[in-house]
Amino acid sequence: MTPIVIIALLLSSIIYVYIGLKLKKGNKSIADFLPLSKQKSQARISSVDEFSTSTVATTVSLATIVLAYFELAGAFGFILFWTVITTTIGMLLVSLLAKRIWNKMSTYKNKPSLHEFLGTEYNSKSVAMVASICTSLGFLLIFATELIVGSRFLASLVPEIPEWITVIFLTFVGFFYTLSGFKTVIKTDQLQMKMIWAFIISLGLFYVYHIVTTDWQTNWAKLPENITSINLNSSLWAFIIGIAVMNIPTHISSMAVFQRISAAENPDIVVKGFKRSIWGIAFSWGLLVILACFAYMIVTPENPKTLLPELLTAISSSIGGKLVLFISVLGLFASMLSTASTNLIVVTHTLSEDVFAKFKNKSLEERIDSKNEFKFSKRVLAASALVAILLVEGLKQIGFSIADLVFAIYSGSLVLFPLIMVSLFHQRKRLAQISFYASLAVIFGFLAGWGSAIFGKLIGDGNLIFLSPVIGICISGTFIIVGLIMNRTK
Repeated sequence: MTPIVIIALLLSSIIYVYIGLKLKKGNKSIADFLPLSKQKSQARISSVDEFSTSTVATTVSLATIVLAYFELAGAFGFILFWTVITTTIGMLLVSLLAKRIWNKMSTYKNKPSLHEFLGTEYNSKSVAMVASICTSLGFLLIFATELIVGSRFLASLVPEIPEWITVIFLTFVGFFYTLSGFKTVIKTDQLQMKMIWAFIISLGLFYVYHIVTTDWQTNWAKLPENITSINLNSSLWAFIIGIAVMNIPTHISSMAVFQRISAAENPDIVVKGFKRSIWGIAFSWGLLVILACFAYMIVTPENPKTLLPELLTAISSSIGGKLVLFISVLGLFASMLSTASTNLIVVTHTLSEDVFAKFKNKSLEERIDSKNEFKFSKRVLAASALVAILLVEGLKQIGFSIADLVFAIYSGSLVLFPLIMVSLFHQRKRLAQISFYASLAVIFGFLAGWGSAIFGKLIGDGNLIFLSPVIGICISGTFIIVGLIMNRTK
């Protein structure tokens, strides 16, 4: 098993690094590194396939989707389809608003980030700054969670090599090719989604072969009770509500989504790209839920956390199974890097342009061809990666699990949802009147969401963690509604 895993990881790494080095040659300025300028540059999305494939690949996270599904399948069973349904609804929502978002952003001289968009629409630098700082923490944590958890899982498949060596190597690969910029992330996302589909299809075919060649009734009896029946309780309801509030607004609140919209060459790419993404998410996530639940027909782990590793070990016992293992490792590594690289380039964009650039006395037009600005953005990327890893390790030391981190992270970023929705349906003059409330909405929504998650962890109440996105978005929405009511006659 070990040689197959090593070959798959090395082959993937070589391909990703090659793509990064090849596209790095086209980086002449910061406009080639990040989607900032409307003038023709390398940092752009030029086709519907680039848009949709990269968008879907980013959502298929190894740590928070694949591993989470396999670890939770025994406890939640087909209730996990609720995550598929709500995420698909969320993508449908942003698809319906895509043309409106494009029309709003097309009035800018440059390609604005989400935070610059909010700051301009509300005519408030404080809104942009607060939003940038609060959501950057979420991007940093998602990036680090994906790399740390994903790398450790893949390292567990090659126990002959010290874990720290494997983790450092895999983390370095993701970091290194992302240094080549936004276009590299998009191009690798396209390849990574193909590998993810190959993983899903090959593992599914192995399941079919196993069921056909063995006693399916005996295998069916191996399924945990929670897979074959649904037992609703208070914790499950908290999970269901938390997932809905977290998944449905998540795409419209995502800087990664706005970054792709900005980078698209025309609105047709955006509209068609989102429509195709809806189906991509529905099928990929849905099939992963099925694979996770029916994995128990092949292996019976003592601990649900070992379900996927034991499954991969079991399928490697035959020649055909070894091929499936090879393809599976390619797909799992791809799912890790697609999410990690996207979040790293997003946080680099946010910090370098929405935070640090605001303290400089130069406009984007004055900075865009500067070599120093280009180098500075790369330093921000490197520093962000280091800080993110330290943050995740620190939170794990106080007892946060991956599931806890997911809910807490999204509770912080989703506070932008009320601001974005209001900005899409009101004129700037009206929005400027409630800019003070918008700043408060982000600050107190962020504190409420994270506060709920941390307090729930301290007192051992998982419901508070599950409901932290609900609390954060409700507090944010309340401030926006109050602002609109208080200024309704102005």
